[in-house]
Amino acid sequence: MKSHWNERFSQEAYLYGKAPNQFIREINQKINLKGDILAIAEGEGRNALYIAKEAVAAEEPIKIEVWDYSDVALEKINQRKEDLPIETREVDLTEVIWPENRYDAAICVYGHFAKEMQEKVFQGLRQSVKSGGWIVGEVYSEEQIPYQSGGPRNQDYLYSPSLFTKLFAEDFIRHLYVGEVMREEGALHRGICHVIQFAIQLRKA
Repeated sequence: MKSHWNERFSQEAYLYGKAPNQFIREINQKINLKGDILAIAEGEGRNALYIAKEAVAAEEPIKIEVWDYSDVALEKINQRKEDLPIETREVDLTEVIWPENRYDAAICVYGHFAKEMQEKVFQGLRQSVKSGGWIVGEVYSEEQIPYQSGGPRNQDYLYSPSLFTKLFAEDFIRHLYVGEVMREEGALHRGICHVIQFAIQLRKA
C-alpha cells in the first residue's frame, strides 16, 4: 500500500491540486482554526498549508503536525512549506499511539480506511483533541461509487454518517452534511460527488 501511494505522489503534478478542499476553506472562515492542529492522511499538504498561511496572515498562533503514510508526499510538503510552522511525520495509522488532549483541532480530508479502522481513527482523533477543540473534514459517503468522480471503489472504505453521530453523540455536532457537492481537485476528484462534511466541537470531561 505504501509503495502504491509513493508511486502516485512521485509524479510532478499534485494529485488533488494545490488549492485547499472547498469545505475546509469554508469552515475555516467560520471557526478560525488555530493553535496546535493535527492533519491526518494529508497527502501533499494542500489543506495544512492553507490553514497555516491563513493563521500566519492573521497573526494567530498556529502549529500544524501533518501525518501521512507516504514519505514522498511529506517531502512535497516540506518543499513548499518555506517558514510555515508545519511539522511532518511519517505515520502508519494502524500502529500509531494516539496522544491525549494534545491538539486544539484535527482535520481529515478524504482519509479513507476500512470500516474497522474508521472507528479506531476517529476515536483516536477524539482522544487527541482537547475539550472545546474541533474535528473537521470531508470524506466520501457510501453513496459515492455510482458517481465515478473519485474516491475508493470499495464500499468498505466509504463512510456512513452513523459513524459520526455515534462516536460524537456526547459532543457538539455543529455541522454534518450528507449529500452532493461539485469538486474539481486535481486529476482524481472531478465532478459531482457524494460526501459527508463534519465540524464537531468536543465536549469532554
